[in-house]
Amino acid sequence: MSMTIKGLLVRIGRIFAVSELRGLNAGQVEELARDVGITAGDLYRLEQAGSPPVAMPRRLELEGINPAIVEAKWPSVWKDMQRLCSFCEAKNVCEVEIELAPGVHDWQRYCPNEGTIRALGQSPIKTQADRSAA
Repeated sequence: MSMTIKGLLVRIGRIFAVSELRGLNAGQVEELARDVGITAGDLYRLEQAGSPPVAMPRRLELEGINPAIVEAKWPSVWKDMQRLCSFCEAKNVCEVEIELAPGVHDWQRYCPNEGTIRALGQSPIKTQADRSAA
């Protein structure tokens, strides 16, 4: 079973304090990273990012894409999108924009997942999301 990036961040927060993750030997860090399907470098970056990608599922919904379908059909795409969102420097801007002006499309200028979201929006998945909402 694939663990999501959000789940990974919760797990890291619950199990490891920052200093504890840094206290693991390289093999242990590699094993933990491999278990969740990311690199050890990304594991350290996620630890520093400190917050899960809460805006991403909402952004997909606003674009007419069902996040559950993406996660179920393309788990590697989902995981990569979560990773990019977690590392995004405009995360706070995105969250505020979604909350205050969900119809604004300024996100396309700064979102690292813009290309993937655009591709998903042009795929049959968008139709499936529309049918599931009906």
